[in-house]
Formats: sequence, C-alpha cells, structure tokens
Amino acid sequence: MNGPLPVVSVVISTYNRCEKLERALKSALAQTLKSIEIIIVDNASEDRTAEFVKSVEDQRIRYIRHDTNKGGPAARNTGIKTAQASLVALLDDDDEWLPRKLELQVKKFQESSPCVGLVYVGTEVFDEHKNKILRTNLPAFRGNVYQRLLMGTILGSVSSVLVKKECFEKAGLFDEQLTSCQDWDMWLCIARYYEFEYVSEVLARINMHGDQISTNYASLIPGRTRMVKKHWEEFQEYPEILIVHLKRIGKLHCLNGTWAEAINWFKKAAAVRKIEIFKIAAWCLLELPLVKFSSYNRSFKRYIKQ
Repeated sequence: MNGPLPVVSVVISTYNRCEKLERALKSALAQTLKSIEIIIVDNASEDRTAEFVKSVEDQRIRYIRHDTNKGGPAARNTGIKTAQASLVALLDDDDEWLPRKLELQVKKFQESSPCVGLVYVGTEVFDEHKNKILRTNLPAFRGNVYQRLLMGTILGSVSSVLVKKECFEKAGLFDEQLTSCQDWDMWLCIARYYEFEYVSEVLARINMHGDQISTNYASLIPGRTRMVKKHWEEFQEYPEILIVHLKRIGKLHCLNGTWAEAINWFKKAAAVRKIEIFKIAAWCLLELPLVKFSSYNRSFKRYIKQ
C-alpha cells in the first residue's frame, strides 16, 4: 500500500464462504471512513474465494492465504500481525457492517481517555432462514469491565469491535487452542490493562445461518472447558461466578447427552460451596425434560446466551 498509513486495518478471516465473504467485504468497502486497509486472511479455502478476491479492484485490499486451515483465531492473528494501522477492526466473513461503523468508533476513540483500548457497537442478530431480526443488543458496559467480563462476553461479536493494535501487543493475540470462546478470552485479557468504551448504536449485523461455532457442541464444550481452566485462578476469586461457569459446562454436556461428564461438572460446581449432593441430582433432573422436550434453539438460548 502506497501513501500514508491507513487509520484502520480491517481483518476478515474466511474459509469456504465465498458468497458470504462478498457481502462482508462489500460492507467494509462501503464504510464512510475511507482511510482503511482490508486484510483478507484465507484459511486454505477450497471454493472460489481466491478468484473472487482477486477480481475486486480496490487497492485497499490485501489478500493472505494460509496453506492449511489453521482455524479462525490463527487467521485473525495473521491479520493483526500484518496490520499497518494503529486501530484494528475484526469482521467475520458472515457478518456485515452499517456504513458509519468505523467512522463513529474512530470518533469515539478521539473523544475518549487514552486508557480506552477498545470501542464496541450495538449489534442486531439476523436469522437468514427466517429472514428476520431476532434481537438487537445495545452496549451497556464501559470503563473497567474486567469483573463483568468474568461472567461472560458483553460485546456480542468480534465484528462489533475496534481495538488499538497496542492492546494485542500488551495482552497477547487470540488463543489458537480455543475451539470456542476465543473472543471472550481475548476481551478478558485486554480488559486487564485497558478500559472499554462504546457507541450506543446498532452498527453491525450478525447473520445466523446454522454453521457457526455457537451451534456446534464439539467446539463449544472443549472451548468453554479450556476457558474455565485457563482463567481458573481469576474465577476462584469470585466463587458465585465460578459456579455459574461450571454448571454451564454441565448443562452443555446435558444437551450433548454426555451425562457422566455433566454430573462431574455439577460436582465441581457443588464443591465450590460444598453444596449438598441432592442438589446435583436436582440439577440433572431439571435438565432432562429440557433436553428431551425442548428444541435445541430454546435450550441453547436459555443456557448459553450471555
């Protein structure tokens, strides 16, 4: 890229989602903030992704291809490490932005304390199958949000954030060993050192189509398990929060039908406060009718929604 450095580096990680990537890229190119670079990191796609990207004539686009699929966190890390701007925006290949997203976030940074390292925006969750908005999430937490983040992510999606690149240099990059919860882990690490701020407008759309990690138990369970173990010491400082996370893993195992593991995690939760053994049995019994008679979406929404 010739000329002055961009104000924002946009990182889009993608894998075999050419049609969805086209929509995401279009929303990035349509930003009212024009001083951007767009780094597309292709995780060894086998569709026509490379051909499509090369067909888009815009000098702001940089294309990087992994030889093998290293996972979403690794692709984001590749983009972050090569970013030229001091501010980094992350956009999932199946999401999209409203035109003023980056402009308003940069303005918020300019108005905020130097202690602020991350600015996020409101999101709307859109069901592609039903062709309707399921819900909107407006920001509610600013400043020192570390303790609140221990309870769970508050940002809705990686597509909602704009982050100072120095945050990644201070807090580290995305954990490539996490199969889920990568964003929650990242924001928690950043919140140790920086304050958060937000733009109280819906400026990003999260498109739900059934192919996300959030609907895959094989990724959800080990991801949440590693997340809890990774931050075990921090969670132990807040026993009630720790109990919630241990029970949540148990509930995921209930939904997955791995009942022995569910009981083990309920036991861990009970041990935090020396809860009587009959309560463990009660937790399991409460889960059984939900798993048997509720749809996946209802159970997931009730127990996993942050």
